[in-house]
Amino acid sequence: MFTMRLQPLNVMRKMNYLKPEKNLRNGFKDPKRLAAIQDCPCCICYLTKQKQTTKTDAHHFHGGGMGKKVSDLRTMAICQNHHTKGPNAFHHIGRVSFEGKFGYSQDDLIEVTNKLLEYID
Repeated sequence: MFTMRLQPLNVMRKMNYLKPEKNLRNGFKDPKRLAAIQDCPCCICYLTKQKQTTKTDAHHFHGGGMGKKVSDLRTMAICQNHHTKGPNAFHHIGRVSFEGKFGYSQDDLIEVTNKLLEYID
């Protein structure tokens, strides 16, 4: 017969391997990054070779769960048209539709933003 051996609760708390690094959780603030993102081109306009007609916003990663604040290191450069104001804006059509329409995940856009920030710096 199979029996499962339970570990004490204090041992289980130490074993939280899924917890992200400290600077990627609990609302880590990076005002320099947020200011630099405003000088970047929009990732969607850049990748789809569209002309950007509105200023760039810093969009924080959506879908982290449990209502936790997202670190500023998990932000992407998106113009207002793709962020909040256009017909296909992230906040109008939602994450799943947005990623499906443009073919890029939020992680992809964060990576592109990081590369653009390196190039600008």
